[in-house]
Amino acid sequence: MSESVALPKAENEEVAFAFRELVTNVIEQGKFDSEQFVEVCYLKSKRQVTCRIAASGTGFSLHEALKEAKRRSVEELGAIHMRIEDESIPPGLGILVAQKFVDEFIGSEKGNEVFLIKYLPR
Repeated sequence: MSESVALPKAENEEVAFAFRELVTNVIEQGKFDSEQFVEVCYLKSKRQVTCRIAASGTGFSLHEALKEAKRRSVEELGAIHMRIEDESIPPGLGILVAQKFVDEFIGSEKGNEVFLIKYLPR
């Protein structure tokens, strides 16, 4: 049985950023009560790392959030890399950057679930 290969450090940090950004986004944007939840799953295989983030809420339009983010300036996108815990990022920018850091970014039709997939080097 062959071992899986680790991501290079820079790519590992990018995937971690994408994952944290989306979890933070769900928590900040979600309107939760005692009946709602956020489910986070991480799976690593020989070929890929897959992260799934799902919320029990109504969701939002991923397409609209990305469309809005693409209208933002390059300066705003640059500021995302220096995000501090208490700073907020304009809506959609974190999703846009997260999308750039993974090989596949798949959102559910309902808008309450997303998969991040990063393929491992062979």
